[in-house]
Amino acid sequence: MSDKKRLIKSVVTGVICGLLVSIILMSVCAVVILKGGLPQGDILGYVLAGFLAAGAFAGGFIAAKLNKGAGLVAGAITGGVMLFLIVSAAAIKGEVAFSALFFIKAAATVLGGALGGILAMKEKKHISV
Repeated sequence: MSDKKRLIKSVVTGVICGLLVSIILMSVCAVVILKGGLPQGDILGYVLAGFLAAGAFAGGFIAAKLNKGAGLVAGAITGGVMLFLIVSAAAIKGEVAFSALFFIKAAATVLGGALGGILAMKEKKHISV
């Protein structure tokens, strides 16, 4: 399989996994809010940015492992595609606001994916006896 096809397949798989991780984390957060364990306020936007970064990290990690190389590229592309899909969904719904929090979420998503891709490429060296 060519390198481009493998990269595309790994990024698509990483995006799906990353979005699923983000959805699961946000769902758990919603349950905690409904139970009264977390106040609804300004801090919630930053918590959600962290959840997006965690999902992008997981997606970038998976994409880099599947791609078997180019961890930074695969992870950053995965985070960028996740960001594009989230912004597209918000634009369709009519809720895109380009505030400082938006740019924090954007940077967290792309950098989280890139970091996941980089860490996926770190290999442990085994010592032979």
